[in-house]
Amino acid sequence: MQTKRERQEGAIQRLEKTIAMHEANAELTISIMEDKKMSTGSTDKVESIRKSKIKSAQQTIENTRKRMR
Repeated sequence: MQTKRERQEGAIQRLEKTIAMHEANAELTISIMEDKKMSTGSTDKVESIRKSKIKSAQQTIENTRKRMR
């Protein structure tokens, strides 16, 4: 059985991988948008969603680390 701290550390590792994938290129964001049947025609829209996802994941990591201490 996992402890709460182990689950939190695992979540942080997964989020860091997600951030790295989003920062590498926009392909992940485009595939997510296509899965949700969203328009991927506008580059500005893809970039804004990608930046939003990165910011959200970073905030989640920050909050999780605060709760771990």
